[in-house]
Amino acid sequence: MVTGVPAVDEISRAGLDGLTRVLQQRTSVEAGRPLPVDLARDELAFFPLLYWPITPEQRDLSEIAVRKVNAFLRTGGTILFDLREPGSGTQVFNRASRAGQALQRLTRDLEIPPLVPVPPDHVLTKAFYLMQDFPGRFAGGTLWLDAADTQVNDGVASVLIGSNDWAGAWAANEFGQFLKPVIPGGERQREMAYRFGVNLAMYAMTGNYKADQVHIPFILERLGQ
Repeated sequence: MVTGVPAVDEISRAGLDGLTRVLQQRTSVEAGRPLPVDLARDELAFFPLLYWPITPEQRDLSEIAVRKVNAFLRTGGTILFDLREPGSGTQVFNRASRAGQALQRLTRDLEIPPLVPVPPDHVLTKAFYLMQDFPGRFAGGTLWLDAADTQVNDGVASVLIGSNDWAGAWAANEFGQFLKPVIPGGERQREMAYRFGVNLAMYAMTGNYKADQVHIPFILERLGQ
């Protein structure tokens, strides 16, 4: 999602480009280049997943934008809101945080469902990699999502909210040099950030099939390795 802040939008572009390369290298996903989305201009129906970095500079959504986003959420789209602040994701709408205040302002007219921290047995923890934490450039923030009805949108949440600056961890230039340091876990943390991105993409595109009991023996086997 375009924020209008050039430095933020450039990191989002570089981060999503980096994640796309990892998806192509490690999975069977044949993803195209990530596209910038402008709510005033673009049709959202073509995107299964939107990455929305939150910045205090973003303007309030217009009535048209609110209608477009709400329609996107109702019809199967997923949005990851990223506050990009270490630790601010421990509360969904943290009034002490500038990004939290901006999130509250930007989403006040959106149909945001009740949110819960990602449960330990959620499909997002096993959509491709097995993982319990979801670090980005920062670690430790809580990842929130709606408790989606498994009969709606194949169990995929419409909204995820966190603060770990995932695009910042994924971002690299054309020479493969990373643009932002990851704190505090170094390159191992960056690898886990990429794994979260892969899980997120698989989850958004394939739904809750990994929740099916037929996968349990294979998951248990991998846990024992």
